[in-house]
Amino acid sequence: MTWWQTGMSNTRPSSTEDASATFDWFRNYSQIRDLLQELIPNKQSRILMLGCGNSTLSEKMFSDGFLNIVNTDYSSVVINQMAQRHSEKSMQWIEMDIRALQFEDETFDVVIDKGTMDAMLAVKGSVWDPPQRAIDDCNKEVDEATR
Repeated sequence: MTWWQTGMSNTRPSSTEDASATFDWFRNYSQIRDLLQELIPNKQSRILMLGCGNSTLSEKMFSDGFLNIVNTDYSSVVINQMAQRHSEKSMQWIEMDIRALQFEDETFDVVIDKGTMDAMLAVKGSVWDPPQRAIDDCNKEVDEATR
């Protein structure tokens, strides 16, 4: 069983029980909209959303004109739910490990991680002194996102 199905079951709506549930880490789109529009002035930009979960971020960005979004998540459960929920939109939903992205180099103009790295650091121990595996996982994500 993956972290998505077990790790956050006490702190967010259960994705396996309620396919319509959403959960936004930290901030929702309306709270970061101006910042995203400043940082991504071209709405035709190719956007990769790392660890999309069941957040409304992609949905809201799409509604705001960002039409070229590819969403990835480690959980097949959440990817299937989100693909069904947004089947009328041209967004892509792909089950994929962000530590080993299966895209060609320079496929995307923008890569967004709104909380995935924090989730990878949410392991036993201190986030200020994480275990080496957590550090390695985060480094792999950055290496993949910047190629």
